[in-house]
Amino acid sequence: MEQRFPFLHALQDFSLERGRSRSFLIFLSLSFIFWLTTKFSNQYTEVLPLEVSFNEYPAGVVPTSDTSSEIQLTLTASGFQLFFYKILGTKLVLDSRKGAFDDGIATLSLELSQQEIQDQLFGSLVINSIFPNTVSFEYTQLSNKRLAVALQNNLDLSAGFGISEPLQFIPDSINVIGASIILDALKEVYLNTEQKSKIKKSFTDQFKLVNPLSNQLEFSESTVTLKAIVDRFSETSLKVPIRLLNVPDSIALKLFPADVEVVFSASLSKIKTIDANDFVISSDFNNLRKEDLKMNLQLIQAPDLLQNIRWSPKEVEYLIRK
Repeated sequence: MEQRFPFLHALQDFSLERGRSRSFLIFLSLSFIFWLTTKFSNQYTEVLPLEVSFNEYPAGVVPTSDTSSEIQLTLTASGFQLFFYKILGTKLVLDSRKGAFDDGIATLSLELSQQEIQDQLFGSLVINSIFPNTVSFEYTQLSNKRLAVALQNNLDLSAGFGISEPLQFIPDSINVIGASIILDALKEVYLNTEQKSKIKKSFTDQFKLVNPLSNQLEFSESTVTLKAIVDRFSETSLKVPIRLLNVPDSIALKLFPADVEVVFSASLSKIKTIDANDFVISSDFNNLRKEDLKMNLQLIQAPDLLQNIRWSPKEVEYLIRK
């Protein structure tokens, strides 16, 4: 039979050998798993580097430097636990309010935070030591400042129209919270009115406040109401006498001409109420030099909410008599 079917005999031998090899591999795998389990179940003491950061700060404190630090924990733990931390890593997050804050430097004792660290690790491991024993970061103290509201840009009015009454902001100022060094440089906060263009009518609308440092500044309001009275404007002119300033009593000073023409635009509702006494065009004797043949003229006073004010001439001849 074996001689008649040698192929079948060889196949039986191969199957037997393959079964023996499979059993050996299974035995070898089980032995390795048992060895690995035993090895990883043992306790080991190792130094493990971990990253520490903060998520809670005292009221009014803002970090100004990177708050992340690397510390080294000497741990006694099972091989499985240490393997987990080495492969996957972990980031410890601590409450900085336990630290000491002095002159822009926050210092946190890790010994005082050891229980907080322990709670974020596997419960059965033991923390033997922490290095360094403190971590620190720079911070600034927040301040509060009241700032007036103003327009970021002039309103886009249609030709022939203007603002006939002072603009009303509601509220006219807001509280801004931020670092003192930033607040000290701020004088006003601004409204963004770019979406309103070619204005011809009075309006009362809400506009967003512009916060260029939204990650560092907190506004008590995000929007402000703006009320604007819009009217048609017309151009007119007036003869305004020149006012001399700081002329000594010992001399007489005569100007040629003695008055100037002031041209301006005003709302139709107010243009007839404006006269020459509302303007002051002056020349200061103290600014006159011996080589000057003419005196410069300056506009010192004019009614509010006028547009395109100009005057002529800009300088005048003079005669001094002692």
